[in-house]
Amino acid sequence: MNMQKISYSGFIIIAGIIIIIGLFFLTDTDRSPTYAPVDVGGGEIRVSDQKLIDIVSLSVDLSAPGFISIHKSIGEAPGKVIGVSNYLTVGSYGGIIIVLQEMMTEGETYIALLHVDDGDGLFDIQKDLPVQVNGEVVRPSFMALPQE
Repeated sequence: MNMQKISYSGFIIIAGIIIIIGLFFLTDTDRSPTYAPVDVGGGEIRVSDQKLIDIVSLSVDLSAPGFISIHKSIGEAPGKVIGVSNYLTVGSYGGIIIVLQEMMTEGETYIALLHVDDGDGLFDIQKDLPVQVNGEVVRPSFMALPQE
């Protein structure tokens, strides 16, 4: 009999804790904004497969100031950031060189991702949101080619 009272008491305590945690999340109004791509009226990155494994060369058209980040790919998705462009203002740029923080691996796929600046001129992957055009994120992929 005594064991049954203990198990009921434990159940009531656990249920109470779950209810309190649930109420906390339901009433929390200080949530961070969601990280979602934004449409800034255009933008394009042109990048081809790369022969050099420590830099990326590309061209870009920007409708809003921002950055280009270079990512290792995880399947079709961008993974770890391995390089970021300097701050870029609105306009068209050819021959942008992004120095990578780690070498690319020959035969691997990488992703260039266009970000709009949050207004501070400094790249922050949490605040500088990806750009989308016609509902698609601007993020062309490319391969690291073998050295000749």
